[in-house]
Amino acid sequence: MSTFDYIGHFIRSYRLSHNISMDALAQKSGVSKSMIANIESAQKVPTIVVLDKLAQAMSISLATLVSPPITNKKVQLFEATAHNQVTKVDASFVIHRVMPQMGNIPIEFYRFYFTKHSKTTFLSNATAGAVKHLWVEQGELQVYLSYEEVTLHAGQLLRFPAANPHRFACRHGELAKGAFFVSFENANDNEAPRLIEKEHSAQSTDTSTKMI
Repeated sequence: MSTFDYIGHFIRSYRLSHNISMDALAQKSGVSKSMIANIESAQKVPTIVVLDKLAQAMSISLATLVSPPITNKKVQLFEATAHNQVTKVDASFVIHRVMPQMGNIPIEFYRFYFTKHSKTTFLSNATAGAVKHLWVEQGELQVYLSYEEVTLHAGQLLRFPAANPHRFACRHGELAKGAFFVSFENANDNEAPRLIEKEHSAQSTDTSTKMI
């Protein structure tokens, strides 16, 4: 994106986020509506005088308007697709490996959902120091950890050593879905599971824990 493309995008984004029409910006800045339209669509290169008027009308500095933000890291987009589904196509519990571990980034990110009420087989991550962070977006999820069962509700996150054998179940109600990521750190495999709840959750956050 060139500097002038960025300026046009910036002005349009500013207007939309502040609910300002092109007519209103033109009236406040003294810059014609057609000129603003041409700047936003990168059809015309504005002069410094025009940019200064627009900057004053938007209550920002000229430097802010003409200087694209400096980014040191490449922006990357990941999504759940059929290509990164790691379970069978007709599975009742579906997992997508949305983001694999890359280079020095010690994290893998997964998306999961149930297609019907069921339970999974026991699984574990053999990598030393792997820690799973499991977040429930919807429904109720039973998580079996060794000899312990934890029931998660929407908005709750559970952290536990991924090397411990574990399985999931969705027995009733709304089909559970959510996400989890696996981080690789110096984790203690004997660490007790930790439940982290979303603050001010509108849904009940009663969590039951029992031996199985």
